[in-house]
Amino acid sequence: MLVKVIRGLLVVCILAIIFGLLFPQSGVQKSNARRAEAGNTVRNIVHALKAYYSDYGHFPEIVDPLPNGRKLICVGDPACKISAGSNRLVLDVLRAIPRGPNANHALNPKQEKYLEARIAKDPKAPRDGFADGPEFSAADQGCLFDPYGHQYCILFTTDGSSTLDLSAVYSDLARPKYLIPNSVAVFSLGKDGILGGKGYEGKLHKPSSNEAPDDIVSWE
Repeated sequence: MLVKVIRGLLVVCILAIIFGLLFPQSGVQKSNARRAEAGNTVRNIVHALKAYYSDYGHFPEIVDPLPNGRKLICVGDPACKISAGSNRLVLDVLRAIPRGPNANHALNPKQEKYLEARIAKDPKAPRDGFADGPEFSAADQGCLFDPYGHQYCILFTTDGSSTLDLSAVYSDLARPKYLIPNSVAVFSLGKDGILGGKGYEGKLHKPSSNEAPDDIVSWE
């Protein structure tokens, strides 16, 4: 009887060890897959905006330019800090959807489709795709969500200047001009859904650390 009990305990211990090894690894793999997906999407948005610029000589002018002809535009999740609205304002233009600023294809008269992505599945908590379809709320319609359920943030200048000042978003990138090719920056807020990371909000990198940023950005 005692032998059977010991054997049973050994089996339980072995199973516990196996589960302890497998499940953390599964969580890491899932986390890495989400970050990779977000990384691919931010780069695809950058490429789409560059293609639009190549065709039209400027980026989508979803707002009236400033008197000096230069306008910094940021759209996406409200946590993007300086967001001017949902990212659909820009993505409708890139997808040739005649809505909002692109009504009657005003900003994309060629009706070129520069960007495609999967459709989000859960209308109550959209993630990892576009919120397309009547099942999604009016506020979410046409928005592109990252794998964590937050809108991708898109930052650019309408004049296509070769520099983009990211200090308006991330305080630790405070340089006179933080150089970003083609004046386009796209980022995901990452798992925590805040700009930066917990304990270093508003900063891209954790101070005195070599840890990878929580936010997934197009320029690193």
